[in-house]
Amino acid sequence: MTDKLPPKVFVVEADDLLRTSLCNTIERYWFNVLRAADQESALRLIAINKPNVLILSSRVPGQSAVEFVNKVRTLEGCTELPVIFLVEETESVENYKSADNGVIEVIYRPYTPNEIMTSIKSLLRKSKPVFQDKVVKYKDLNMDLATFRVTRGTRQIHLGPTEFKILQLLIQSPRTIFSRQQIVDYVWGTDQVVEPRTVDVHVNRLRTLLKQHKDELPFIKTVRAAGYCLNLPGEIS
Repeated sequence: MTDKLPPKVFVVEADDLLRTSLCNTIERYWFNVLRAADQESALRLIAINKPNVLILSSRVPGQSAVEFVNKVRTLEGCTELPVIFLVEETESVENYKSADNGVIEVIYRPYTPNEIMTSIKSLLRKSKPVFQDKVVKYKDLNMDLATFRVTRGTRQIHLGPTEFKILQLLIQSPRTIFSRQQIVDYVWGTDQVVEPRTVDVHVNRLRTLLKQHKDELPFIKTVRAAGYCLNLPGEIS
């Protein structure tokens, strides 16, 4: 049994039916699929989810697909992100050469599910990504991302789905300070309107559940005017 989670594939497609169909195809192969309908939402979600492959439709409004990929590759952890461009039959492959770092594929419409999956698997072989561990740890805290089991020391902690996702985001990058908006994007998605105060309520509930004794300092740190993290800059983990 593997100790890693499935690869993350991020799909950016403006057409609702095409996006749903494509995502369903990939999910049938037990991949973890993330999705967005526009470039702004995609950029925000990619920054906090760090996919293993990006599938980008040339039909998505905004800057050109190549320009968007170049912007994505300025994000931390995404400098060599493999990309599949979905393009029209009339488009020239030369338009996408400037984004080619050795891990791009161009697929013309109409495409088949087999073409998509063959390209994804080919890019994963070439890029050799490091997949997410199923069990992540920070100090005496353990999270099993496959079974949703959380323990601190020998104590099992029962978290609701919202608290679990917040803790998952923080524990995967304990030295990163996540803003309230980034937490909203990760937990609820970019299409939901959630008040920042809602994040504070869930973080405080999470702190209470994680606390070992009443005099213990908060497990989750607050960074004034910035957000939350597990490990403050300069703090020994």
